Amino acid sequence: MNVSQSADTVWNNPVGRLLTLLVGGGLVAGVLTIYPQLLPVVRWVVPVSLVFWGASRLYRYGVADSLSLAAGCLLMLGGFTYASYLLISMGELAGTVAQLVPVVGIFVEMFAAHYRNQG
Repeated sequence: MNVSQSADTVWNNPVGRLLTLLVGGGLVAGVLTIYPQLLPVVRWVVPVSLVFWGASRLYRYGVADSLSLAAGCLLMLGGFTYASYLLISMGELAGTVAQLVPVVGIFVEMFAAHYRNQG
């Protein structure tokens, strides 16, 4: 059994997936404890990855599928709004909307992935 088959076996098992995520989270927490200057890098990973995720949806599925188009645009908009939330001091309503847009984008992407897998 090679490494990729072993990784697939562990990842396909729910307990193995949970343990993998816990070990990964523990490693990130340990690194941040040892090197606290990396915290801003970790803080900016979320908005940057949302923008890249949205751009990849647009690149991969194009504009023909309207649900994938909406998901990609909302993910990119969510990345920009969350980045602006991190940069600018906002009121309660603006901060809530800035954090809610990425959540809506993720849910739309989940629906789009569901409908892509259906047919």
